[in-house]
Amino acid sequence: MSGSSRRPDRKGPDHRDYPTPARASDPLVTGASEAVGEDLGQTVDFLGDSTVTYQGDVEEPVENDDGFPAVDDLTGRILGQYRMGPVIGHGSMARVYQAEHQYLCRPCAIKVLNPGLVARQPQIREQFWAEARVVANLVHPHVVTVHNLGTDRDYHFIEMEYVEGGISLKETLVKDGPLDPIRASKLVHEVVLALGAAHRSGLVHRDVKPANVLLTTEGRAKLADFGLVRRHGEPGQGGAKVAGTPTFMAPELFLGSPASPRSDVYAVGVMFYYLLSARLPFSADRVARLIRLHRHQPVPDIRLLIPTINEQLVEILARCLAKEPSARFATAEELADELDTAIAQLRDTEGLLRESVEGLDCFIQGARDQFRVLFKLPNDRLQEVYLEVGQNRHNERLLSIFSVCCPAEHRHYEFALKLNAEMTYGGLSVREVNGQAMFVMTRTFPRGHVHPEDVRAALIDIARRSDWVEQQLTHADVY
Repeated sequence: MSGSSRRPDRKGPDHRDYPTPARASDPLVTGASEAVGEDLGQTVDFLGDSTVTYQGDVEEPVENDDGFPAVDDLTGRILGQYRMGPVIGHGSMARVYQAEHQYLCRPCAIKVLNPGLVARQPQIREQFWAEARVVANLVHPHVVTVHNLGTDRDYHFIEMEYVEGGISLKETLVKDGPLDPIRASKLVHEVVLALGAAHRSGLVHRDVKPANVLLTTEGRAKLADFGLVRRHGEPGQGGAKVAGTPTFMAPELFLGSPASPRSDVYAVGVMFYYLLSARLPFSADRVARLIRLHRHQPVPDIRLLIPTINEQLVEILARCLAKEPSARFATAEELADELDTAIAQLRDTEGLLRESVEGLDCFIQGARDQFRVLFKLPNDRLQEVYLEVGQNRHNERLLSIFSVCCPAEHRHYEFALKLNAEMTYGGLSVREVNGQAMFVMTRTFPRGHVHPEDVRAALIDIARRSDWVEQQLTHADVY
């Protein structure tokens, strides 16, 4: 199920320059079927971005078409406590409607299980309820929240958070082309944080892909569609041995190995590669060939598509897409930490600074790795704070934030020492400025690990403390 709480599909500009996963309309895919081979021994219809489930005793997969008959359209009707709006998503198991809770007057998304599917496979209802129960206990800012479940007139439904904006990452890529490395890394980082929360709860998503990641109006990622979620180590229900979207599935899954956090990490790697390049690392018009590529073919070097890509991103992709699960990141947290470091290194100093001071009353001058920030403080006082990037004697890049307080007179050294003893980080030091020894309030960070929140807090704190020191020692407002 994709697009779990998003608005209707949008049509963007011509996107022929940006290859996307195979779709039902692609000539090489329409009507294509292929025996999976000795590993699975089943026959499946393969759609590049469709979720399929291989059943141990069923020869045909769940159909990909929306199985709702026309008479079951719920738009404009009342279902339980909800006034149903337009269809905003659909998949092989269910439709998703925009709706409003009549009593709470809040927007929501209602996922309604296909009644025809329930008639043919009654056990599917329990699978549907299982999704609601496991996700209802997973509360995270980057997960689409489940609020309620219910049944009315033989319709089984789940109430979910309505994601305002709600366009999927897949739609974004089709519309706008590949994402710049910083944006791609940030969005993948948010998805990985969501997966980390799921994994800590003992859950494996099993269907991580761009179509299952929704973007809010602020551009934040929310992981959706936990329809295939399983508890780690728990056998599949209904005889299902392999489930997911083949283009995003880890090699070991095609051999019947159970899904694990590391198979989710592999799917993240495929998605990351796709967001950066608008190309899948492995694609084929036949599922048997796709499986062979995932299992045996080396991952195409993304540097051939993006020659300027950061080497740390190349290393992250290589670990995510390792054939052997043991060679991948062991946990989502470990992957999130690596992405965190990469994002800090990708962001240029000016971008870091401007993101840090957003909303603050200040004026910025400078370029590259040297900036002056003029802050307005209470009582019409001003304070200059400087931000510089340089290297220490060990060739480590450091970001220094400092502000001149006043001349460093010997009679004030005791004051400076006592103040430093009280400060939890940073402190007063003596620096030569324009040939004169000055008291300077300083804080230093490793450039590759500093975040906008850290810089913002340091800028504000240093501006205020430096001005206070100047007032205490000079009763003036010079610096």
